[in-house]
Parts: sequence; C-alpha cells; structure tokens
Amino acid sequence: MSTIWSNTDFPYMCLKDEARTLAFRDAIRAVVRPGDVVVDVGAGSGILSFFAAEAGASAVYAVEIDAVSAAALRRSVALNESVGERIVVVEGDAAEAELPLGVDVVVAEIIETGLMDEEQVPVLNALRSRGVVTAATRLIPAGYETTLQLVSADHSYYGFEIAAPKHEWPFFASGPGWHPTPIEAASDVVTVSRVDFGAGPVAEQVAGEAELAIDPAANVNAVRLGGRVRLSDALTLGPSHALNGDKILPIGAFSGSSRARLRWRYRMGGGLGALELGCEPVA
Repeated sequence: MSTIWSNTDFPYMCLKDEARTLAFRDAIRAVVRPGDVVVDVGAGSGILSFFAAEAGASAVYAVEIDAVSAAALRRSVALNESVGERIVVVEGDAAEAELPLGVDVVVAEIIETGLMDEEQVPVLNALRSRGVVTAATRLIPAGYETTLQLVSADHSYYGFEIAAPKHEWPFFASGPGWHPTPIEAASDVVTVSRVDFGAGPVAEQVAGEAELAIDPAANVNAVRLGGRVRLSDALTLGPSHALNGDKILPIGAFSGSSRARLRWRYRMGGGLGALELGCEPVA
C-alpha cells in the first residue's frame, strides 16, 4: 500500500508558488540555449518543461514517477502544441528511466528543505553514473546550502505540548486561520552543507559539529533547519511557499548557558528520519 497520501497536491502547490516558479523560469531562460536537449527530473505539472521548450530546447524529456501526474502532463503537452511537440513525457523513476546520454541541461526540482525528504542528490548521482549527466551538462539548480540554528519554539497546541516536527511554510504567516507558532532565534545560523551539483558526484553522508554562542536567557528547545537553492550563478532563492520552508525540530530543552555544542548527521535523500541531532550546553 502506498505511503503517499497525495502525489498531485504538492506539484500543484509548486505551480501556484509564483516566487519559486518564476525564479526557475528566470534560471531556465538564462541557462537553456536554442537546440539544447533537456531533462526535467520530477516534472510534476510540467511547467518547467514548458519553460525549457519556450527557451529554445530542441527536445525536453519530462520525467515523472507518478502515474496520475504523468497522465495529466501528457494532456497538458497536447494542449500546448507550440512547444508540446518537443516535450516527451517519460513515466518512471528518473534514476532508472531510459534517457539520452550526455544531455545539455538537467532541470531537477525534487528538493525538500536540507535535501533530505526528496531524492535530489541520489537521483543526480545516478544520472551522472549512467552518463546522462556529464561534465559538460548544465544543471538547474546549480547548488544548495543547508543551515541549522538553535531556537526557542512554542510547542503548545490547543492545551497540549506537541513535539512533532514543524514545517513552517511562509504561507502559514499569511493570514488568519493558522495556529500561531512563536519561534525566536537563540544562536547564529551555521552552514552544515554546501553542494555544487555540477562539480561531480555528491557525497550523500553529512556530519559535523559546531560550538555556538547562545542567549543565556533563551529556553533552547528546538533546531531550525533551513535551506537556500542556488538556481544559477546570479540567482539564489530562500524560503518560498513551496520550496525551502523552515523545519523546526524539537530537542531536549536547556537554558542558562552562553554556549552550546550542536552535532548533526544525516544522509541526503534519507528523509528526516535519517537526521540525528545532538545538543548540549557547554560549561
């Protein structure tokens, strides 16, 4: 039985997110050249494939693993004849699907904050090992930065303390109807990973530690996981409604210390369950 409750909801959320979608359009217009062969990994609604064709690509392979989304994408391709004749919908896992070798551009937006809950890095590594991606291939996005920060977060909901991860998408602060979740920074931000997708295979395991100055008056009880995507050399995007939303991850609470040691370990693409966090005050 599938563990995914909806395979079409999040691609639609991405389509509706103008900041995310228009930033990708700008990057595609800057990177894709007339005549390029493009692979769009995790095509979803197909909007990035349409942008690539609009930018002059001679062929766009729109790879989508979900059967419902792939069927809808075929219908969308048929509705946009001016560019649709250059778009080939490939239903299947991008890591294994039959694709041309040595393509000019790969657009891959299978990103969740911190490169954990989606398969961006494992899929790009697989495409590189198969020869679909080569040293000459241009990638959108070009890189990614993951950050952590100690925070004080309110875990109270409707009279109970809830220790679940908080996915603090920006739209939760956009109007009434959402339960407030006060979050205050307790330390500086530390960068735990910088990935250059075009530099070669990416090491999927990440581990490290840092000693951070903290506010002694703060009740440190969570870590903020954040991310920024480098779409091209001139374009970087932080949190938007469907990309890079902060995650607030509860930890054991402490206060009264001016320094703390934070440790992290995870595997890119391994999900939040693969993330190990440790934090304690430094005497």
